[in-house]
Amino acid sequence: MSGTATLSRVVVLYESMFGATRHVAATIADQLRPFAELTLVDAADADPAELVQAAFIVAGAPTHAFGLSSETTRKEARATAERSHGDLVFEWADVSHGLRELLRALPRASKPTYFAAFSTRSAKAQRLFTGSAARRIDRDIRAAGYLPLSPPHDFLVDASHRLIDRQLLDAAEWGQHLASRLNLGRERQLGQRPPG
Repeated sequence: MSGTATLSRVVVLYESMFGATRHVAATIADQLRPFAELTLVDAADADPAELVQAAFIVAGAPTHAFGLSSETTRKEARATAERSHGDLVFEWADVSHGLRELLRALPRASKPTYFAAFSTRSAKAQRLFTGSAARRIDRDIRAAGYLPLSPPHDFLVDASHRLIDRQLLDAAEWGQHLASRLNLGRERQLGQRPPG
């Protein structure tokens, strides 16, 4: 099968407080779009029941308190933006609902469905000290019976919550890696796990 074969129904799902995670998600989506019927959607607008119809899900969020954000940490992020005198814009409309809550409502996979998880986290310290939302996302989606296509991936932000140098290039390369893996999975038929 040619490298331009289309994989139906891919969802790139994200939560973003200040824009960094949204930019990463959009960059990944750009790499997958030639191979897929692709939807880029924030977690607040996503329907868990529709996610089970996808053949592949990419999910990402900022790292808060070593894992996924909560209503408390979203309120703290909003307060950070308010104190920034316009340097930061808080993007998340509903602090009571984010990717954490969406994944709790995710139905169990009814067919072989692949996923990959990513997060943004502080570049100031190693992951051991910052935690990683990607690992929590990976764990939660695995628990619902979905199949990991790639290990969790982190993208780094500075103290101003902005992506550091080359992170969007890294996101594009990771998106290309996922696209390559999906083509391999397509050639082997999606009912089978892609080769390791």
